[in-house]
Amino acid sequence: MAPHLTADAGIDLLASSGLNVAIDSASDLVVDGVPVELKVYARNPSPSDVMRILDQARQRGVRNESTNRRLLIVMPSVPTSIRTLAEATPDLAVAGVNDSILIWGRKTQFLGLVDDIEDVGRPRGRPSWGRHALMRVLLFSDEPRTQVALAAQIGTSQAAVSKALKDWMGTVEKANGRWRAVEPERLWDRFLDTYPGPGGITESWYSLDPIIKQAEDAQATSPDVLLSGDAAADTIAPWRVPRKALVYAKKGLPLARAKFAEAARDEASLEVVIPADPTIWATAAAWSAHPSTVDPVLAAWDVRRTGGPDAGEAIDRLARRVLQRALR
Repeated sequence: MAPHLTADAGIDLLASSGLNVAIDSASDLVVDGVPVELKVYARNPSPSDVMRILDQARQRGVRNESTNRRLLIVMPSVPTSIRTLAEATPDLAVAGVNDSILIWGRKTQFLGLVDDIEDVGRPRGRPSWGRHALMRVLLFSDEPRTQVALAAQIGTSQAAVSKALKDWMGTVEKANGRWRAVEPERLWDRFLDTYPGPGGITESWYSLDPIIKQAEDAQATSPDVLLSGDAAADTIAPWRVPRKALVYAKKGLPLARAKFAEAARDEASLEVVIPADPTIWATAAAWSAHPSTVDPVLAAWDVRRTGGPDAGEAIDRLARRVLQRALR
């Protein structure tokens, strides 16, 4: 099955066209000095959809050519109607991944890249990041907490927490107005099996240095960078030989200065994820007062994604570390 569309595919088209791309956040780029708001659509929008999206972006700050700010829409392919619209609209850029078309500055480029992205049909709605953050904080809770406290820890509403907890009755329980996980093993497995991923943008880099050093060097380039995957597991519950460095950052990192080279995804030794999931730093702070890593549940998900023959044992060791706290 072809992969789903991601922001990375659109950024690859920008870079392949010779444009210089800097990542300010999961939805904000600077392309050849031009501020760009990034939107990704898993199915091709209609021309009226595009104009509605552009009008909304203009209200948020994308104006017209006098401000030199643009909206970039990444989609599976570019129909003729949308190509015509983008070629006539100065503050609209479009990237079609399957047909390798980039319309930038009202000019169309056919880049000839080979890609195969699945058009998933009508979008399924916002990913359930809040629910999955709630799973994580319940798993490493030292003591039962109120809905208000849980909501504050993950940055969501009490109503959203209440609904999720009701759906999980039997796996969680309430006593004296406070909630805790009573079957943390089931909650752990549910998270690993259902987490939709952090979304956002992934930068791929390569270095010959040891994996842990690569992660630490990346972390040293900017505040608020969190280790994940093998590097986080090595910090929280050491076990396996690291296979790939992985960090989460709030914007792109200046790794060329740290002697990294840009790389293709399948050749990278380091991945920098600029996530769309807004809960990652909150759950890291819930796990540790001075976090240098993501929380261990997310770290385990990333270890499984990295894979390898000893990934299962590394995940089990993280699980034991977490579940010991949940079962106190």
